[in-house]
Amino acid sequence: MPEDPLLPPPAHAPAPGLEDLHAGLHDVLRLIEIEHALLRGRLESLKADSEGARLLEGVMVLGTVLQQRMAGLLQICREIGRL
Repeated sequence: MPEDPLLPPPAHAPAPGLEDLHAGLHDVLRLIEIEHALLRGRLESLKADSEGARLLEGVMVLGTVLQQRMAGLLQICREIGRL
């Protein structure tokens, strides 16, 4: 049966599992944010020029990169699934 042009288009349903994927990515992003806050607190207790402080700063930079990538993946999920 042909679609009636006077009716609104059918609602777009997200692909199966896309909402779960989105929620999972959001949870992982939140865990990364918590880890970053804990590391920042630990960094404040270290000497600024120590090897441990430099190593921790590097880990925090990697965490920031992970946050940015996760945010990008979340945006893709939102766009694809219209979430």
